[in-house]
Amino acid sequence: MRRGLRVLPVAVLLTFAASGVGNASSEPPPTPTPKAKSSTLEFKDPEIAGGHDHQHGGNEGHLPGTSKNMELVAKLDVSGATGENREGHIADVAVFGQHAYLAARRLNTNPCGAGGFYTVDISDPKQPKELSFTAFPAGSYPGEGMQVITIDTASFKGDILVTNNEICSDAPEAVGGMSIYSVTDPKNIVPLAVGKGDFNDGTQTVANQEHSVFAWQAGERAFAMMSDDEEQSVGDVDIMEITDPANPTLIAETSIADWPTAEVGANGQTVFLHDMQIKKVRDQWLGLLSYWDAGWVILNLTDPAKPVFLADSKYPDPDKLLGFTPPEGNGHQAEWTRDNKFIVGTDEDFSPSRTSFQVTSGPNAGTYGAGEFDWTVPINTLPGQTFQGAKTVWGGTGCEEDVNGNGISDRAEVPTKAASGADVVVFTRGACFFSVKVESGQLAGYDKVIVIQSHVATSNGRFADGFFCGAQGHDFTITASAICVGHRAGHLLFEDAPEYTSAPEGSDMPALGTIGAGVKATTTFDGWGTVHLLDGKTLKEIDNYAISEALDPAFASGFGDLSVHEVATDPERSDLAYLSYYAGGMRVIKVGAKGIEEVGRYINEDGNNFWGVEAQQIRGKTYVFGSDRDSGLWIFRYTGR
Repeated sequence: MRRGLRVLPVAVLLTFAASGVGNASSEPPPTPTPKAKSSTLEFKDPEIAGGHDHQHGGNEGHLPGTSKNMELVAKLDVSGATGENREGHIADVAVFGQHAYLAARRLNTNPCGAGGFYTVDISDPKQPKELSFTAFPAGSYPGEGMQVITIDTASFKGDILVTNNEICSDAPEAVGGMSIYSVTDPKNIVPLAVGKGDFNDGTQTVANQEHSVFAWQAGERAFAMMSDDEEQSVGDVDIMEITDPANPTLIAETSIADWPTAEVGANGQTVFLHDMQIKKVRDQWLGLLSYWDAGWVILNLTDPAKPVFLADSKYPDPDKLLGFTPPEGNGHQAEWTRDNKFIVGTDEDFSPSRTSFQVTSGPNAGTYGAGEFDWTVPINTLPGQTFQGAKTVWGGTGCEEDVNGNGISDRAEVPTKAASGADVVVFTRGACFFSVKVESGQLAGYDKVIVIQSHVATSNGRFADGFFCGAQGHDFTITASAICVGHRAGHLLFEDAPEYTSAPEGSDMPALGTIGAGVKATTTFDGWGTVHLLDGKTLKEIDNYAISEALDPAFASGFGDLSVHEVATDPERSDLAYLSYYAGGMRVIKVGAKGIEEVGRYINEDGNNFWGVEAQQIRGKTYVFGSDRDSGLWIFRYTGR
């Protein structure tokens, strides 16, 4: 994904159809049945296979080891991935020349400890060697979007590494934005700019945190695109000029708010920039943006200061694999094939269930869109496999901070279950981690929590029913079940007129302690994240692929996360792509006009947890580099025809 930029001839994207926004209904089909191409693995008894010792985090056990047409050339456990620090320590991987760079997340023993990146010598792929660790400011850590390119401008000539900065909320020294390092000499890495990005017109001392970054040089100037975590759906595409990499400058912001014809017909109607690839197509620079429930968006970046929307993809409805309507969405990352005839895109979906949510009493009784957090107590383990309560209560933000500005911690103001008589506490999204809100609910005595969508994520009401269940942000003992619902539904629970633009979050809701309607939620298996093959000119979907166990309810838990994560297309062949599939291992697919065919796979006998994947030639041979979240760098060769 994030390799040195190539310029390849290709037909220019011209005309695309656009249609309206789909509804957010979450009704499952009668009998989901796998019906698309998928891998075929032989499994042991699930109870036995799910109980193996493992070298991966999350979701208990792992799939059995397997290998087809994938040779493991070498693996390197980095020095920091040991003991309690091992699980989830490694994120993405960037490969450039004879070196690989591994993004390192926060350490488990110190969640706000410094992140950074490892530099690995891969000049001999059979014997990779760790050279160094470059630490970020305390409380800052990378994730996706680390990339190395060569730039040659009036201000700098050499190789630069660009990386995102995410922020641990408890660390005052943390920086957001992006950072740039000179890696011209990988043995002498020099920081050029740290924590540069969107400071909201100078009103902030710390830049908004960014989730991903991609850099490119066009003519005599160089640029970088970033995904702004704090301006979801309104200004979340940040474009920086980095011609002088020591002095990056924000030159443009855009988002789906500027693209009124963009199609958003997927379950949840959640939209934000997650990842991107930028490439020269004949005489135009084009950006391929992974935009979650809007799928994949194409921007013309010939003038990066004035990005122009060209088109976006449309998820087939119902989806091709299990027949759900609306389709899942979650456009996470994508790449053009070498000849640009096709686009391979990945959907990241950690929750293999779909939630049916109802308001069961009051004038607004009915069915609304919702999701289930994948890290709270599963709904299907509750009595009657149902999340329900006769009364809800408004709890504010649920944050430890004093968000409402009255001099008291918002957590301390959450009405207790004993005092309210309610079964379910309702919070607004925003201002702190989802997990902090769930913990606040637990501390107040609740075992059921609802989080409603934030104002900014509704794009000023355009996606009033959109919902998003985010990741766990901190460690605590989880005893509650939790779901996420749309902002409009949150108001209707309390017989309140919906609003979408008030600040701060929650200020438009009724008074703390207001009692709301009853609720009920159940779940249905709808599979893990999948892979999409699109036509490179029209963006029409050609095929949809998943490993077979990702479509089987028997593997909904106990075998690790079975979602795809990233894709890297082959640097020499236009018909091959490589997939990092978390606990599903490393996969090789062949792509073309007839669709997707799996032609290679690898899972270690002790399991894997692959985050990133890159493909690059070294000494005339193509190698595949995977970053395993719990160990380090794994290097493969595809041995198929």
